[in-house]
Amino acid sequence: MMAPELHAQATATTPKDSGVETSAEATPSAPEATPPQPDAAGSQTGVDPARVGLAGLGVPLVTAEDFERASTLIDARITDIEKTDHSDAQAPVSAAQGEAVTADPRIAPLQALRLEVQRRAALVGRLQEAQDALTDLQEQRATLKKAGLATKPPYGITLLDQFRSEQRSSEHDAEAAERAVAMAKQQIAAAEAKVAQANERRRRIRDQVEQAEAGADSGALARQLEAARLSALAAYFRQEAASRELELAQRQDDLARQRLSLLASKVERVKAHLVFTQAALDEQLKALDGREKDARERISALEEASNTAEGALFEARRRLRHTTAEQDKDLLQARVAAREAELAAARQGIEYLNQIVTDIAAARTLWQRRYALMQDDAPAAPASWLSGTDAILDAITEETQYIQARIASLRSIQLTLTQRLGEPRLDPEMRTAIQQRQAALDQQEGLAEQLLAFEDQLRALAQQFRAELTAAARARTFAQRLDALVVRLSGWWNQELFVFQDQGFYLRDMVTGGLVFVLVLAIVSFLKTLLRRTVLPRLNNAARGDERAPRALVLAFIRNTSQLFVLAVAFYAAMATSGLAQGQLQGWLWSVLVVVTWLQVGLWASAGAVDLIQRQRSHRERIDPSAVTGFGLMLFFARVGIWMLVLVSVLSHFDYPITGLIGALGVSGIAIAFAVQNILADVFSSMAIILDKPFRVGDFIVTGETLGVIEQIGVKTTQIRSLSGEQVIMSNTELLNSRIHNFKRMRERRVVFKLGVVYQTPPEMLERIPAMIEAIVRGQARARFDRAHFFEYADFALTFEVVYYVQGADYNLYMDIQQAINLAIYRAFREAGVEFAYPTQELILRRGQGMAKPAFDEGR
Repeated sequence: MMAPELHAQATATTPKDSGVETSAEATPSAPEATPPQPDAAGSQTGVDPARVGLAGLGVPLVTAEDFERASTLIDARITDIEKTDHSDAQAPVSAAQGEAVTADPRIAPLQALRLEVQRRAALVGRLQEAQDALTDLQEQRATLKKAGLATKPPYGITLLDQFRSEQRSSEHDAEAAERAVAMAKQQIAAAEAKVAQANERRRRIRDQVEQAEAGADSGALARQLEAARLSALAAYFRQEAASRELELAQRQDDLARQRLSLLASKVERVKAHLVFTQAALDEQLKALDGREKDARERISALEEASNTAEGALFEARRRLRHTTAEQDKDLLQARVAAREAELAAARQGIEYLNQIVTDIAAARTLWQRRYALMQDDAPAAPASWLSGTDAILDAITEETQYIQARIASLRSIQLTLTQRLGEPRLDPEMRTAIQQRQAALDQQEGLAEQLLAFEDQLRALAQQFRAELTAAARARTFAQRLDALVVRLSGWWNQELFVFQDQGFYLRDMVTGGLVFVLVLAIVSFLKTLLRRTVLPRLNNAARGDERAPRALVLAFIRNTSQLFVLAVAFYAAMATSGLAQGQLQGWLWSVLVVVTWLQVGLWASAGAVDLIQRQRSHRERIDPSAVTGFGLMLFFARVGIWMLVLVSVLSHFDYPITGLIGALGVSGIAIAFAVQNILADVFSSMAIILDKPFRVGDFIVTGETLGVIEQIGVKTTQIRSLSGEQVIMSNTELLNSRIHNFKRMRERRVVFKLGVVYQTPPEMLERIPAMIEAIVRGQARARFDRAHFFEYADFALTFEVVYYVQGADYNLYMDIQQAINLAIYRAFREAGVEFAYPTQELILRRGQGMAKPAFDEGR
């Protein structure tokens, strides 16, 4: 319909005030050389239809006659323009003008305007039809509310299914109507933008016309300006058409919703008086049986066709293999493709029909359950039946997607074949082969569409039954709902999630495994906390001194328990308890657990050995700082031994021939030992020194011709500081192989010395000498007397032997005491008149009788 502003502009314009052209240039009879005047700017488009030769468009377009008149007016204007262009083309053109005759720019916008007028005419008719349908629907609703359905109750299940099918179709129509409303709003926005663009272009051309010089081609500019006005007018009509389309979409949306409401009312009335008899069930089952019988007969026929197609395909391939002419290969390949399509059609058809037989069985089950549900013969069935119905719907969805993909693939191939059949020079035999292949593809597509149609019917039946089950589940008692919940939970609990290596994994197993896994982790965490907060404090209070072995073991358990070990134990316990670990998977998990367990044992044993050796080292270090030299080596050998044991144990679990490995290691060890036997001898000698402790750093020893103080005990050598000042370095093996005198460990020194007196000493004095010596020795503070005796008759003296002990290992102390004893004996003997003997020779001359005694004797 024409806007009021546009109509007003067409009926009342002022040349100067409104800017509307007063020249006759816009009319069909006016000469085109007259320069145009500015457009009016008061209306939405700024265009007066009369100014473009369409004065009839200025009146409202309401009826079909109005639109017919407007269309005729536009056609007449197009005809006038074409005649004018034809007369201009017949006139001679001067060379100075150099102007080429081209198509008039007003034709295209006039054609677009005519199209929009026709579109608006169609929309008016559709709006009227939608209004009539809406009125009729309102009357049906009033009749239903007043008199009910045309047929009298009771109603059969078939009528209910019919209304529900129509209800689902109306739901789809309502959704489509909502989308149409949204699209119509978008089209209005796009049409408004087009109107703005057209008006902008019209104003721009109008300004160019106003600024054109007097000698310019005013006729071409006038045509362009009129074309711009027509484009703006067509854009406005398109905007009006978009508004009518939005109105139509809204009316159709209202119609779909009211139809949906009417069908819902019909469904409720049918459900209120629904009767599902055994006869109705038998009728449905009989129809399914007949359909199944027909499907099986078709399967038998397709099996025979498949066998025939198999033989034909074999023969076609044989001919293709034995042909030598290149020009025949294309034809033979086409025939092979046709036979393959026939075989595929037969086999795929068998597959489709078998699926139909399966769907018929599902439909039979659904009908029987519907009958049982309506007869209230299954008090606890809705929960389990609901899950089964959902499974049927999921299977239908998957099968439908597969069939649609197959149909799309077949249609793509058929399109290619159709294009080949359109070639004019195609060989007749090739055409026949392609047509045979296309026929086979058509047959396959037809069977697929039949299966798709039956899938749609089965989906509708399943959806109806599901809605009935849901309603029945809501109407049941609390006990029935509880039983239904138990059934549903049981189905959920026993649901198979996925399959791995032909082993099903169920939800119950996954949940049980997860709970066991978390429980094991919680138990381990609780044990660690218990040991840390309860056991360790008690062990700390009970431990005295270095007696901390239990505490050390607990600490080793807490600190050296690997998280990987805990996770492996928890995972294996979860898998074994839940039953998920079966077959080969259980063997893999057990092997992993054994390896991780041995690694954990190695960590615990290594930590225990480190703690034991460190405690021994600390204890020895407090007693003797020099005793810690070899503990690092002992720790190294302990760790190597532990991890070698772990490695052998792991290999033994995997049935590895460890005897050969141990033998190889033994031979290798012997070879290495021979190569480094001197080094190993010194290393083990160092271990012997550390363990046996024959001497320590700071001890004074005498070994062979070496005597001195120990400065350092190494892995291979020992350093000795001799009395003469130099450092003597000896290998540990050589040192241990010699006799070692350790004077540092001497608690007291036993001293034995002898002294002699002359033979002229009286016997009484000889008896007094031991007592004199005893008194002298006992008089020393750090000396302990043992004995003093008349020992022997020596060559030149009467010898006494004295034994006493110096209470101390210091050599200087010994020498001081010995010196004091010697001085005291010397003084005592001098006072008593006892002479010390010393080596002398005495010469005795003997003469005969009468010989006088010698006048002298040769003394001592």
